[in-house]
Amino acid sequence: MTVSRRNMLKTTAALSVAGAMQTLWPRWMPRLAFAQEGVRGDVLVCIFLRGGADSLNIIVPFGDDDYYKARPTLAIPRPDSRAENRVLQLDDFFGLNPDMKALAPLFTGGHLAAIHAVGAPNVSRSHFEAMDLLERGTDGKSGASSGWLGRHLMITSGATDSPLRAVGWGENLQTSLRGYVNATALRSIVDFHLHGDTSETDRMTAALATMYQQSDAPLDMAANATLQALETVRQIDVDKYRPINGAKYTDTDFGRALRQTAALIKAEVGLEVACVDLGNFDTHITQGVTVHGGVGLFPGLVVELADNLRAFHDDLLDYIGRVTVVTMSEFGRRVQENGAGGTDHGHGGVMLVMSEHVTPAPVTATWPGLNPNFLADGDLEITMDYRDVLGEILQNRTGNTQVEAVFEGHSIKPVGIIQKNT
Repeated sequence: MTVSRRNMLKTTAALSVAGAMQTLWPRWMPRLAFAQEGVRGDVLVCIFLRGGADSLNIIVPFGDDDYYKARPTLAIPRPDSRAENRVLQLDDFFGLNPDMKALAPLFTGGHLAAIHAVGAPNVSRSHFEAMDLLERGTDGKSGASSGWLGRHLMITSGATDSPLRAVGWGENLQTSLRGYVNATALRSIVDFHLHGDTSETDRMTAALATMYQQSDAPLDMAANATLQALETVRQIDVDKYRPINGAKYTDTDFGRALRQTAALIKAEVGLEVACVDLGNFDTHITQGVTVHGGVGLFPGLVVELADNLRAFHDDLLDYIGRVTVVTMSEFGRRVQENGAGGTDHGHGGVMLVMSEHVTPAPVTATWPGLNPNFLADGDLEITMDYRDVLGEILQNRTGNTQVEAVFEGHSIKPVGIIQKNT
C-alpha cells in the first residue's frame, strides 16, 4: 500500500508543476495543484432535461392565440391576466413560467437568454433515439459514435490537461462525453470518497496503481487518469463547502451536482466541462400548469431547475464571466394537450443559455406559429438547429477553432446568442 500511495502522489506531483498556485483560496479548500493553465475559455456546464421538457410551458408564447386554443387547461395565463399564476413577461411575445421566477432577474439583467423552436432537424419521437442523436451531435441515426463534447475535448486537449477536465454527474458517463478518455463520472464527491472509508479508498487506489504499472496503453491511460482524479477529489472536503451570496441549492441529486460543480470551479482544478441531468419531464398525464394552478409533476421540475440555476449563478457571481451554462432536452411536447391532462412527445424545444456574455434579447426565435392548419404533425416546428447554438458557444466561449469537426457535416450558422471571448 505504501508503494501504491507513493506512486499516486508521484503522478499527482508531476502534474502539479504545470499548475499556477492561486494567491487567495477559500478557507475550506486545500491548495490544489491543478490551476487554470491550459484552460482555454469558459467552464461549460451542460444540463440535459431528460424526458422531453415542455418548451411551451417553460418559455410561454403568450402572444400566440393558438397556444391558448390548444391548451384549454394547461396554458399559463397571459401577463395582463389577474390570475396569480400569470406569465412573467420577457418581451412583447414571450414570457417566463411563473414557477421559474427565480430566473426572472437573470433575464432582465442580461445573464440568461432562451432560444425557442430549436432542435434536431430529423429528431425521433423515441426518447432513447432522440437523446442519443443530440448527445452525439448529429442530425440523424448516422454519424459519429462519440459524443459532441467528447470530440470537443479531444480537439482541444493539451499536455497540461487536468484529470478533472470533464465531469459527468450520475451513475454513468453521459453519451455527450463519450470518446474522451479522461472524462470522469461522479455521483458525488462524497461518494467518490467511498463515504469516508479510508480502507476502501486505499484498496481502490492500490488496484488502480497496479493497473497503471502493469497494463497495456489504453488501460494504462484510463487507470492513470482515474488515479489522478481520485487524488484530486480526495483533497476536496465538500462537506465544508459553503455557497456564498445567499445561494441555496436543493438537497436533491440535481442540486448537489450543481453545488459540487461550483466547488470544483472555485477550487481551480482545471474543470472545463460538467454534465448534469434533470429527469422525469415525460409528462403524458397530469402535467400540471404551475404551483398555483393545480397538482402535477411539471411545476416541481421547473421550480427545481430554476431555483438551482439561480443558486449556481449567485454562488459563482465572482466567476460568472468565465462560466457558460446551456440546457437542452431531447425534444419538446405536442402543442395540443391530451385527454389525460398532459402532453405527448413533440419536436421543437427550448434551450437556455446562462452567461455574463449572452446577447441582450431575452428570447431568440424564428417563430413558426401554432396555427393547427400549419403545424407539422401537431408539433412546434423546429426553425433553428441545436448545433448552431452549441457551435456558437464552443466558438465564442471555449477557444475551439475547429467546431465543424465537432459537428461533422454541418456548417455552423451564427445565432447571435453569445459574445466572443476576448
